[in-house]
Amino acid sequence: MVSDLKRLPGWRARLHAEIEAHRHEPFTWGAWDCALGLAAGVVEAITGADLRPAVSYDTAAGALRALRAAGHASLGDAVAAVLPEIHPAMARDGDIALVDEGEIGGLAVFSGGTLIVLTLDGLGVRERAAAKRAYRVG
Repeated sequence: MVSDLKRLPGWRARLHAEIEAHRHEPFTWGAWDCALGLAAGVVEAITGADLRPAVSYDTAAGALRALRAAGHASLGDAVAAVLPEIHPAMARDGDIALVDEGEIGGLAVFSGGTLIVLTLDGLGVRERAAAKRAYRVG
């Protein structure tokens, strides 16, 4: 786990810029998906740390194989291996959420009373209550 991540000064502005830069970018497995695109991009914007693993996949099945090859039973467990897990009620803006989306679950970003998710057409919004697990970013 990367426990020494710190939110850098001006992280809110960088978080906003990261989200706006990709608002209409469509979902693409292994490039701009919930993990390698949205969640990892937000973590890097907030902390400066690029936590993207060196993996290659272009389908949900490929993503699941990559998770299992790295020793993780699920997407949520893979994130918990890198970021500290917290109760979703304790999450603050920029923290990462696990939601029941897609074939293997999905990652989202806490933003006020909502979650920012990646859809086939770009970014979307879900209720904060959709978070099944949460992970602290910095």
